[in-house]
Amino acid sequence: MSIVVRPFRRDTSDDAAAKALEARASQHTHNVILSTLVKVHLQHLDSFDSKARKYEGSVVLLAIDTEVKGDGASDDGFVCGCICVGIKDVRLDGKIRKLGYLFDMRVHEDYQRRKIGSQLYKSAKSASSDLGAEAIYLSVNSTNKKARSFYERYGYVISSHRALLFTPLLFSGLFGHRAAAAIRSITSQEMAQLFDSMEGSDLSLAGGLKQLFSACPDKFMNAWVLEAKGPDEESSSLAALTLWDGDGTSSIKIERLLLTPATWKSPLTQVSLLLAGCWVLWLWGLSVWRSPLTVWSALSGACLLFAAVAGTLASAFVRFVTTRRRERARMIAPVAKGPRGIELLRDLVAHAKVTAKRQGFGVAIGNLDILDPRLPAFSSGKRLTSGQTLFMLKWLHSDAPKVCDFSCDNFFDPRDMS
Repeated sequence: MSIVVRPFRRDTSDDAAAKALEARASQHTHNVILSTLVKVHLQHLDSFDSKARKYEGSVVLLAIDTEVKGDGASDDGFVCGCICVGIKDVRLDGKIRKLGYLFDMRVHEDYQRRKIGSQLYKSAKSASSDLGAEAIYLSVNSTNKKARSFYERYGYVISSHRALLFTPLLFSGLFGHRAAAAIRSITSQEMAQLFDSMEGSDLSLAGGLKQLFSACPDKFMNAWVLEAKGPDEESSSLAALTLWDGDGTSSIKIERLLLTPATWKSPLTQVSLLLAGCWVLWLWGLSVWRSPLTVWSALSGACLLFAAVAGTLASAFVRFVTTRRRERARMIAPVAKGPRGIELLRDLVAHAKVTAKRQGFGVAIGNLDILDPRLPAFSSGKRLTSGQTLFMLKWLHSDAPKVCDFSCDNFFDPRDMS
């Protein structure tokens, strides 16, 4: 085996080979039962490096086994690994710094435990440093102990515990939605001016929100502002929020969730499931009617009714998700000022979810630090003590500052998760 790490080459066989690797890596091929029941994978809507090209600079590398040819191979061998880093200028600890965001690091399962991941990472780190990056940060699931251990071995530390605010839009606006009369739609320029007039938080772009809108002009969907005037400036409140097309450069390809998407979409499937549930309930009722009522029969009935309702809701949810024209909308750049800022922002979040559903999205997503003071506007539950995902950071030079923790109101760049 001879492994070579080299830059990705656009408009060549690299594109199809890298996409095939990522599609395979995002499936549960290591779990036979799960891979049989569920077949979901990531697919790129454009070229493999299209996400990286949305940053001011980028590094896209492939690991090539030059001794293997055939399916999944590039011109010079089999693509067994990949890694990407987007380079951008952001605020951190009150200064403008050049940071890299590492993503899409994949190694084919047949090539794991052969130091290929380390080889890819070291090459990407060196290339990022050559482009001026002072540090690299990344996102990892908090439960992914294998990935966390890998990055910790290279000196990465947790910089932010993230709350992934994932809301299926099946029931959004189902019982009617009365938008606050004062909600006002504003342009991207007005939103950028409002957001950028505030003191920049960690990870906010050096060019402000205007820079993000310029980099991805087709992804801005809407922005709103809601104000509550008081007798003076201190007692006045304001909230603002942006809705962003989160489908980005990749999509979740659902091939099977127990059944195929085409089967879930069929009205016949829904009717059959409903009739099956009614038939099971009828059989249970008949058995109870023919025998004395006991605590156990009542309990079994309650459990059966719960299972029928839960099954119906699950079926409706799967059908809803598989019939949506678009997948995910993101709520970004939240603003909450004044004594009623969180209350007003909560109204905007509800309005954004209904708007996203009307525009064909299946889910709405927010991504904030668990200590972010704006979090209650997105979630009515108790404050989280741990995040579903983590931002991890590593400084690339020995004379770098010792800052590791991002401010709790740090900016979420939707390009990072597109």
